[in-house]
Amino acid sequence: MMQIKKILVPTDFSEFADKAIETAEILAKPLGAEIHLLHVLHLPVQAVTPEMAVVPVGFWQDLRAFAQRKLDASRAAIEKQGVRCSAEIVEDIPGFAISAAAKRLGSDLVVMGCRGLTGLKHALLGSVAERTVRTAPCPVLTVKHEAGSLKLRTILVPMDFSAASHRALELAKELAKGAGPAHLILVHAYYVPIELEQFLIQQGDPVLERLSESVTKDLEKILTGLQDAGISSEYLASRGAPEKLIVELAKQKHADLIVMGTHGRRGLSHLLLGSVAERVVRTAECAVMTVQEKKG
Repeated sequence: MMQIKKILVPTDFSEFADKAIETAEILAKPLGAEIHLLHVLHLPVQAVTPEMAVVPVGFWQDLRAFAQRKLDASRAAIEKQGVRCSAEIVEDIPGFAISAAAKRLGSDLVVMGCRGLTGLKHALLGSVAERTVRTAPCPVLTVKHEAGSLKLRTILVPMDFSAASHRALELAKELAKGAGPAHLILVHAYYVPIELEQFLIQQGDPVLERLSESVTKDLEKILTGLQDAGISSEYLASRGAPEKLIVELAKQKHADLIVMGTHGRRGLSHLLLGSVAERVVRTAECAVMTVQEKKG
């Protein structure tokens, strides 16, 4: 059973981070979890030539003191809500520090804001949230500033029957019971390239029909288990590009949260193939929780 008892919330004191803190509080109360706030202070760039400006040491000391005051205020506000909270400042690069802190602290969940960069800006800058999704040792919940307060009424769970998607389902069940009650919608998207589909039709190969029957059988088995556990649920299976279908169904079904597995590709394989989970994080209007395959 996957339980959430320690929630890590990175904050840069922006409106995006404030939304993440609010969401973490909403989850922490019914789950009995504690929150750990993390502020990553960028290390100053050291001058390598006489022409490069050197930032005075006093400036960084003042910046750290300012960050500490902001963290103390945030921690006090969380504790007033009856949620245990701790906080720390680390000097590092955010894309690396968040995952490292999650591992060091034994966090069960990272909750963070997502700015939703797209197009050229995303291609050049990437996203700290997406890098964290890729490298964190625990599930990551990304929330959009534009979304309302998280209310777990409907949770969409994409299923490709991988180990990661089954872990995502287990976490969705825990949330549905512990922070709900919520209705679960299982979604399976089977994508077949058009040229392959046309070839199979010409060959008279009923593989697509067999695939549909197999998927339906597997989803019905999972659904029976959910309903036996007293969890309201349904399933949907459709052909189409997974990330597009997931985002569209989440909008149509007014999902409050998407909980999905991610394979955590890195390096060249990530550059070439990307990640369905990261594209959903970038484009979905609701909050998205990603769950990696269990390592080891």
